[in-house]
Amino acid sequence: MAEEKKTHEGHRQRMRKRVEQQGFDSLEPHEALEYLLYITNARKDTNQLAHDLMGRFGDFAGVLEATEEDLLTVEGVGPATARMLHLLPAVSRYYTQCRTNGKISFKTTEQLAVYLLRLFAGAEQERALLLALDGRSRIKATLWLKDGTGDRVSLAIKDVVAAALKGGTDSVVLCHNHPNGMALPSREDIQATENIVRALGLVRVHLRDHIILTESEYFSMRDENRLPFYDFVTGEMLRPY
Repeated sequence: MAEEKKTHEGHRQRMRKRVEQQGFDSLEPHEALEYLLYITNARKDTNQLAHDLMGRFGDFAGVLEATEEDLLTVEGVGPATARMLHLLPAVSRYYTQCRTNGKISFKTTEQLAVYLLRLFAGAEQERALLLALDGRSRIKATLWLKDGTGDRVSLAIKDVVAAALKGGTDSVVLCHNHPNGMALPSREDIQATENIVRALGLVRVHLRDHIILTESEYFSMRDENRLPFYDFVTGEMLRPY
């Protein structure tokens, strides 16, 4: 028993040394999970637990995307471990958001889409957000709107306008995801976008783009000439399509 404990402690030390010298990216997926499990398992050998979790949920991402309830069905996983693993994707998105807001200028649609794909990663239901941008195309605020279901999100005009005013800028980008579909606008998306452009125009806020995401692709209504424009002077809606 003493020899086993000594071997276990030596393994942790070697893992920590490896991460210190070569970085977390040097670990294989099961090793990365094993290493994370050290946080809530101060003395337990987490190697077998990491393998059990990946066997149950398929891969590293599957473990982090599992619900707390499902994680607790794996022998050796307690409430603290389940909560920690389940929170990691949300923590990662929050970190990305905080690290970017007000610091990075998005010069192209592709740059902005890459950022948005990270924020929506792992989402199993439709979500929508509004980005408030300053004059240098930096994010002033990230404003999440109401969540939807697996295949629909409600883009309520009053919620979008309220979020835009809260963002304190005259330039915004709307984004929502299609987790179970294609990165193409539906008829409802196009109609909702027209209504939103008009409503924002009345409070002199310009909708710069409406971007639709899947897990790995995006569709920019502006780049594809599907985004209407509201003329602040005449009050007219101009449609490029």
